[in-house]
Amino acid sequence: MLLRRPDELVPGETVRSLRAVTDLDGTVVSVGFADGRIVNRDAEGLAAGVDVDASDWMLLPPMADLHAHVDKAYTWSAAGSPEGSLEDAVSCWQSFGELLTYEQIKINARRQLTAAMRAGVTAIRTHVNYHEGPDPLRGIRAVIELREEFRGFVDLQVVAMHGYNRESDVIREAIGLGVDLLGDAPHLSPDPQAEIERTVQLAEEAGLGVDIHTDETLNPNSLGIRDLARLTSRWPASMTRSAGHCVSLAMQTPETLAVVLSEAAAAGVSIITNPLTNLYLQGWEHPTATPRALPPLRSILEAGVGLAAGGDNVQDPFNPLGNGDMIDVVAALVLAGHLTPRAAWEVVTAGRGLMNLPRATGAVGDVADMILVRATSVAEAVAERAPERIVIRGGRVIARRRLAIDAVDVSIIEAKEIRA
Repeated sequence: MLLRRPDELVPGETVRSLRAVTDLDGTVVSVGFADGRIVNRDAEGLAAGVDVDASDWMLLPPMADLHAHVDKAYTWSAAGSPEGSLEDAVSCWQSFGELLTYEQIKINARRQLTAAMRAGVTAIRTHVNYHEGPDPLRGIRAVIELREEFRGFVDLQVVAMHGYNRESDVIREAIGLGVDLLGDAPHLSPDPQAEIERTVQLAEEAGLGVDIHTDETLNPNSLGIRDLARLTSRWPASMTRSAGHCVSLAMQTPETLAVVLSEAAAAGVSIITNPLTNLYLQGWEHPTATPRALPPLRSILEAGVGLAAGGDNVQDPFNPLGNGDMIDVVAALVLAGHLTPRAAWEVVTAGRGLMNLPRATGAVGDVADMILVRATSVAEAVAERAPERIVIRGGRVIARRRLAIDAVDVSIIEAKEIRA
C-alpha cells in the first residue's frame, strides 16, 4: 500500500485513513474515514481516497471563533490607524462605519472567512453591526450571503448586534433576513438593565437566542451577566444565551465571583472570552499595574460555566493586529489566562458545542473535521504557531499550510560575524 505524507496532500483530495497520528492525549492512533466520519481503520466501506502516514504529526480538533466581527475586518488603516480604549474605538467606528458600502463589507468579510478556513477555524459566530446611513442592514445582508457561500467549509452563525438607540422595528427587519441570534452591548447604554430586557424580549418574540457583549469594562459595578442569567434562566437548554467579554469579573471579590458564576451556571449562560482585543482595549487608564482584562478562566471552568473564546477583531479600530487565526488566542489563554496549552486548545474548540455542531474531537464516531499539525505536543504546536497545517473537513482536505524558509548555512558564518 502506498502511503502519502500529510504535507503531500492537495486541497480537494479525500483521505481514506491516517496511520500513526498522535491525538490530543499524546496517544499514537490509526483511524479511517467513511461517510464524512471517523471510523476504525480496519472498518469496511472506507472512503475512496488517500492513505496517509501521519507519524510525527498531531490530529487536533478544529478551532472555533465564537466572537468575531467580520463586517469590520481590515478597516484599521482606512479608519485612520486609530489607537486607544474601547470608548475611543467605538467613537472611531461610529464616524467611519457609515462610509463602508455593502461591497466593501462583503469583500473584507470574505477575506477574513477565507483566512480563518485556511488556519483551521471552521466554525465562527460573528456579530454584525447595523451600519449607519440610509441602509443600516447592508452589513447583515452581506454576511448572511457569505454564510451560504462558505457552507460546507466554515459553519457561520450571524448575530445581529444593535445598540440602545436602534429602533426595535429595524431589529425585527434584521430578524426577518434570517439572522441566527440577537446581540447587544447593554453596558454602553444609559440604562443597561432596560436595554438587556428589551433585547431578551425581542429574542423571545422571534424564538432566537442571544449573544450579548457583557460587562466589557474594568468597572466592578458592571454585572450585566446577572441580568442575563435572571432573564434567560427559564429558557429551554437549546436556546443560546452567551455573554461575551465579561471583563468586570476579573475585578470581583472571590465571594462575589462565586455567586455570579453560580447564577450563570444555573441559568445555562455561557461565557465567551476575547483575550486579544480585551488586552488591547482595556487598561489605558492604568499606566502602571495594568489589569489583564481577562475574566478568571479557571474559576469559570471550575464553576461549570460553558467557556469558549473569540478572536474578536481583525485589523480594525478595535484591534490593529488580529488575523483570524485562533491559535494566537490559544497562546493568549496560556500566557495571560494561565490555562495549560491543552486546556486552552479545548476552550478554543468548545465553541462547536455552543453552536450545536457535531462533535469533532478526533474520536471514532465523530465527524471527520480536524487539523493535522507537524508537532509532538499541543504546547509545541501553539508555541511554533503550527506553521505546517492540513485542514480536513468531512474527510476532505480543504486547506494546506506549508513552511518554507531559506537561510544562510550557519556553518559558513565566520567567527568574526558572531557576537556574544
